[in-house]
Amino acid sequence: KQWYQRRVRGELAEVNLQHQIQVRPYNVEKTTNMRALNPADIDQLITICGMVIRTSNIIPEMTEAFFSCYVCQKTHTVEIDRGRIAEPAVCPNCETKHSMS
Repeated sequence: KQWYQRRVRGELAEVNLQHQIQVRPYNVEKTTNMRALNPADIDQLITICGMVIRTSNIIPEMTEAFFSCYVCQKTHTVEIDRGRIAEPAVCPNCETKHSMS
């Protein structure tokens, strides 16, 4: 399902949509060169000019890993630091070794 965010009583709320919405702005007065992009442009709708030379799939970056204990079924979440997952060697709940997967 598609969703968007809108303000409800001053708070951002996610709203589910029944139909997909596609936006294609045109005749925008201000365009930006690719080399002129900066961090202030993140989370902003901008218009860039240029030619597409090559495309590739987006590779999502994990921020946390989820583990479950075979013995007690307790779950544990671990933050990923610079692409490295610190898999727990011991269950923090039942203290069984090598039971997390």
